[in-house]
Amino acid sequence: MKIGILTFHQSVNNGAVMQAYSLSKRLKKEYPEAEVEIIDYRRESVDNSYAFSLAGYLKAPSFKIFAKKAFVLMGDPMRLKRLKIRTKVFEACIEKLPLSKKTIISDTTDELYEFIENNYDILVVGSDAVWNYVTRGFPNAYFPKADLKVKKLSYAASCYGMDYLKFSDEEKNEVSKVFSGFDFIGVRDTATENFVKWTGCENEPFHTCDPTVFLNVDDLPVDVSVIEKKLSRRGFNFSKPSIGIMGPDEMVSMVRKLYGSKYQLVSLYNYIKGADVNLYDLEPYEWAYVFRYFKLTFATFFHGTLLSLRNGVPLICIDLNTEFGKKHTPKTLDVLKRVGFEDWYFNTDYRSKNFDEIKAKADELLSGDYHNAIIAAMDKEAESFEVFNNALKAIAGKDEQNG
Repeated sequence: MKIGILTFHQSVNNGAVMQAYSLSKRLKKEYPEAEVEIIDYRRESVDNSYAFSLAGYLKAPSFKIFAKKAFVLMGDPMRLKRLKIRTKVFEACIEKLPLSKKTIISDTTDELYEFIENNYDILVVGSDAVWNYVTRGFPNAYFPKADLKVKKLSYAASCYGMDYLKFSDEEKNEVSKVFSGFDFIGVRDTATENFVKWTGCENEPFHTCDPTVFLNVDDLPVDVSVIEKKLSRRGFNFSKPSIGIMGPDEMVSMVRKLYGSKYQLVSLYNYIKGADVNLYDLEPYEWAYVFRYFKLTFATFFHGTLLSLRNGVPLICIDLNTEFGKKHTPKTLDVLKRVGFEDWYFNTDYRSKNFDEIKAKADELLSGDYHNAIIAAMDKEAESFEVFNNALKAIAGKDEQNG
């Protein structure tokens, strides 16, 4: 049996790489005799966006966005250089993924589908927001045609950020045909479950956790001594309690107002001038590991939330008001509800001067020991993988009988 995973493995995004890594590792563990590959498909337009030339960075669909980017760059002239450094780090670490021998870089799907039909028995689409097609258009590769000659399953696929409720009936029907062609539909969040049901497709969606929920962070391809040397070079003080920051400048400013210099503030992914330590160029595997050095994490990112929890570190999850969030459950709130930590979620625009409620919860988390409870909750959520695994076993069994 040969399994191909079609996902966002090539994004310059820590969470995207880690979910691809974790899913491929889990499938190989479950099916040691099978060949498990991440299909090295990349959209040409996405690849080009990571060049980070001055012209490319400033390219924008409106003058307002152009002006905002230019203003950011004037305040931080080294931004493009850091983005290029980070991109090189990601390019190197992607080689640790079990990629297909062939790389397909295209904004069309003909070559990709031919490759899939000729090389795989089973196609797994997901995880991550592969079903948000606002920027990619529809149809696209992550909505494989119904007559594609392989078994098709989705795992923790998400449409997050796409307000499908305003789409036409014609578009709804086309998406429904694609979903009806799947042998199993596993979705990551409530918003996507509702999206699949909204299309009226023949298949029932099942919740399947994001792969980072079951990531074994103690078995990552990292050298701890190398990580700690990197931290030391960046000024990380191992004897001072630390708070991890996975968010914007405003988040660092807020935490600084709450705690002053009592805690060492460590910014992950983004470079933030107000942080004590910046770790913007860690490779994703190292990033997934360093959360364990924090007493608490403040995060706005989905995978930052999950990797803090996977390391047993409590967090304050900060979300902003969005148009999507007014109609659908925000993805971070969705997962925190599932693991029983909904009261760790807050909504703020950072302009409010009254952060008493946030500080009260942060103080509570900083003073307690939540490690075992967090790990137990994540392990429980990880059990949602089995509904997908059972479907895959049934399909694999039928294929063996037919073979």
